[in-house]
Amino acid sequence: MNPELRNLIALQDLELKSAELQKQLSDIPLQIQNLNEELARLTSAHEERVAAAKELANRRRTLEGQVDMLWAKLARLKDQLMTVKNNKEYTAMLNEIQTTEGLIREEEDKVLEMMEEMEARDRDLASAEAEMRTQSAALQEVIRTTGDSVPGLEQQLARLEEERESVAALIDSELLARYRQIAGARKGVALAEARDELCSCCHVRIRPQMYADLLRTDDIFYCDSCSRILFSREGQ
Repeated sequence: MNPELRNLIALQDLELKSAELQKQLSDIPLQIQNLNEELARLTSAHEERVAAAKELANRRRTLEGQVDMLWAKLARLKDQLMTVKNNKEYTAMLNEIQTTEGLIREEEDKVLEMMEEMEARDRDLASAEAEMRTQSAALQEVIRTTGDSVPGLEQQLARLEEERESVAALIDSELLARYRQIAGARKGVALAEARDELCSCCHVRIRPQMYADLLRTDDIFYCDSCSRILFSREGQ
């Protein structure tokens, strides 16, 4: 293989690796932001569950307070029952006592239902909190490792840049300029391997004579379709 082609292949490999590292580095801030947002959503959802549990406890206390007031009212009514003067007042007082007792039973049933709901919610809350802590710890670890990876990636990128400059210095300036032009137009991929008479990038068939010359000579050939520099590993 033409030594210039070998150097171009090495250069393209280095530049594609550099581009991938640069993309990884540029994506990290957004990745960390997304992870922090997910962490905030987990925390917020748990806080909402805790707030709902507190609200239910407040409603229970309010309801129990209402029951206590009804019991106090019932006690007063029974005391007053002993002082009534006639049957009409006695009957009216009995009706009010019965009504109050009915209200007490209804409210106490509500308290019991609420207590059962609170017990179930407390169990769910404990399970949800444990799950939230596990997920939060995992997210925090990913955030930490993602942030910690930056220096290592930057060092790798610096090494690749040094290698890239060294390899580029070995290539003829006109050929390097042509390579740069093609790479700029083809998303960084200026070279394409020729396999089975096809360009591996655009998949267009290479003219038979060009393919034969590509295999047996050290000349530089370009794909008629995509204009990339062709190379072949056959016979290496």
